[in-house]
Amino acid sequence: MAKKPGMKCKVYIHKAGTNIALAAQRNATLSHSVEGTDTVFSIACNKAFITDDEAYATLREEYVQGNNVDVYIDPSGEKHFGNCTITAFDNDIPYAELSTWSISLQGLSTQLVVVREDGTSNERETKSFTNSTRSHR
Repeated sequence: MAKKPGMKCKVYIHKAGTNIALAAQRNATLSHSVEGTDTVFSIACNKAFITDDEAYATLREEYVQGNNVDVYIDPSGEKHFGNCTITAFDNDIPYAELSTWSISLQGLSTQLVVVREDGTSNERETKSFTNSTRSHR
């Protein structure tokens, strides 16, 4: 994976099944882990900006109802697409800066599709990662 400046790596949260962007982040972490028998991916968006009041209402509703959202991540030339649940939705209200949100998301790694710059997908590699992770437990 090539190095890429952090400001060019974005996480976008969309209402599931739509192109309606609800939020984008300033800082984020993409993690993979094993929980029980599932391999999951988690995204922690620190300093997320919500696009407008309607987007806030939609995000809040999706969080409260436990509905999934779609996520698009662009770290270092690969595009990651996934469907996940919002697991935390916290407001950061500093005195001297813009109000932002900390949003945590979680989904199954088997549902995280990675598309490389050349257009190829790692769907087979994702399955391989899932199987190798389980075998190392």
